[in-house]
Amino acid sequence: MAPICNITITAVKPHRLPFPATNDISLGAELKRKRLDLEWSQDDTAKYFGVLKDSYQYWEWNQYLPHIKNRKKVVEFLGFNYWYDDTNSLSNKCLLYRIEYGLTMSELAQKINVSVRTIERIENNEMYISDEMSKKVKEYIK
Repeated sequence: MAPICNITITAVKPHRLPFPATNDISLGAELKRKRLDLEWSQDDTAKYFGVLKDSYQYWEWNQYLPHIKNRKKVVEFLGFNYWYDDTNSLSNKCLLYRIEYGLTMSELAQKINVSVRTIERIENNEMYISDEMSKKVKEYIK
């Protein structure tokens, strides 16, 4: 029996590694977009950052944030500072300072001679930070 009609269907083959949705602005999506633009594997990207592939995957899957000591390299990789929030807040200035110099909260607190909790309160925009402590941190991170 002969076919009733002859139809040919054609479609564009989807990219084998789909890019994240354009409205997804999470760190993981930004990392994946950049990695795919460079045509790197997750293993290649992990080697670039000097971390295990599993660690990098967790960043890309938004399960973990990169350690503060890796964030400067993330900024360089992306070509922009993901953590810059376009404010002039002490909270953001403090975090950006720590990223620039690869300092943990504890290391920064020790350098300024304040408690780790003070740095944590500042970065989390918590209230009840004395003017004296705020001033001390502001002067140091200028």
